[in-house]
Amino acid sequence: LSTIDLSEELCSGKIYLIDIKEERVDIQLLILFDMKDMFEYLSLYEMFVNNVYYKKFYEDIWHKADELCEKNIKVVIRNLNSSLCIGFECYSHLLQNIPSM
Repeated sequence: LSTIDLSEELCSGKIYLIDIKEERVDIQLLILFDMKDMFEYLSLYEMFVNNVYYKKFYEDIWHKADELCEKNIKVVIRNLNSSLCIGFECYSHLLQNIPSM
């Protein structure tokens, strides 16, 4: 297939598109990362680029996107209640899912 239909994933919130050139991108990312379903997994964040074309021609752009995400994740985690163990919550989810892997 040369075209992939991602409309269902976009509507359901499984995929988010963010324009990193938008002047309010930080606000959009803070809102996204602060959502309850999202912040539990912030400590597991890592950007993977598995395409030689993008690595070759768009490396600066995806580095900028990665830096924006990491910066906003740090802000969200910093603003959380210090008694919340975000790291442990992530790993408990991972351990609970191991039997189904």
